[in-house]
Amino acid sequence: MERTPILKKSRLERIGLFAIVTFFVFTGPLQAEPMAGKPPLTVASRGGTYTKNQMLAFVNPYREMKNRWVNVEDHNGGLAQIRTQVRSLNVKWDVVNIEIGHAIRACKEGLLEKIDHSVFGRSAVDDFYPDALQDCAVAQLIGAIVIAYNPDQLSSAKPSTVADFFDVERFPGARGLRNSPVGNLEWALMADGVPVDQVYPVLSTDSGVDRAFKVLDRIKKNIVWWEEGSQPVELLLNRKVVMTSAYSGRIFNAIRDRSEDLAIVWDGQVRDAEVWVIPKGTANLKEALDFIVFASDPKRMAVHAELNAYAPVRKSAMAFVDDSVREYLPTAKENVGNVIGMGYKWWTTNKKAIEIEARFAQWRAEKPWRYQFDRQD
Repeated sequence: MERTPILKKSRLERIGLFAIVTFFVFTGPLQAEPMAGKPPLTVASRGGTYTKNQMLAFVNPYREMKNRWVNVEDHNGGLAQIRTQVRSLNVKWDVVNIEIGHAIRACKEGLLEKIDHSVFGRSAVDDFYPDALQDCAVAQLIGAIVIAYNPDQLSSAKPSTVADFFDVERFPGARGLRNSPVGNLEWALMADGVPVDQVYPVLSTDSGVDRAFKVLDRIKKNIVWWEEGSQPVELLLNRKVVMTSAYSGRIFNAIRDRSEDLAIVWDGQVRDAEVWVIPKGTANLKEALDFIVFASDPKRMAVHAELNAYAPVRKSAMAFVDDSVREYLPTAKENVGNVIGMGYKWWTTNKKAIEIEARFAQWRAEKPWRYQFDRQD
């Protein structure tokens, strides 16, 4: 499908300024109150371009509007660092960005502060998409794991369905996959003809799990495993794979910012959410809540969406997103024909998920597969 031109450079250059003035446009001017002597707020994020976009959309404007410094630190996306801080009573992070599945698990473990949704106001609560507001988390974006490819590496035929990813006869070559059963097993069943609404019921049975691994076996010797969100783009550009799973926003950034000739297959997208959480025991609970409310402003969410093409989680924010970016959002009407929502509750509460994770680790350890992604490659 031919895409319209992405944001013009002049518009991109204005995004940083827009992120700063948005607060005044939406709520009217407020005087920033000095906070001399108070410790800075510390936000933990994923690093790289992902964090850069959060700096432009949320952190820098917050510093300006609130006259309060915000430290930003990298974390690996998991729960180990949060567990260590909370259990040692040495909480250093005030706000952390993690996947919604991790947030649900951390909330059950008592690692996070509960969040009173009334801080957003009644009308604002209704404006959030379903499941965006959790007991201990507030969603900040809707992302998706998609199939990405470099058209130059393929002949006349181009992949268009999730089934094509597992078809190594029609589309020979290596495949990039994230080193996790989550998303991969869903794809395997969808490629084998399981309807979206039946994927998790099928995956809850022994025969369904066997079926999923049988499909994965088709491409096992072609797999290149990746760990970090930046790696699928590098795999494609270095011609290490002909197709790979990838975060849709990473592919968008490569197309727009680096003018790379990459393409997305939206069929079978596995939609997920990233959330803000507050580690239990932070000394800056009030300020942490204030930052999350600030970052949940619809216009600030729209700025963030324009930077990375991850969809905002408030319905009203879409009106502020540029048309040239909307078509790259996981929630765009042309991209939602065959979508599965990440079964984060299933993966965090179902006993079968524990068995699958152990089986996947064993299956993953048994070669053949091509190789683990190496930054030196």
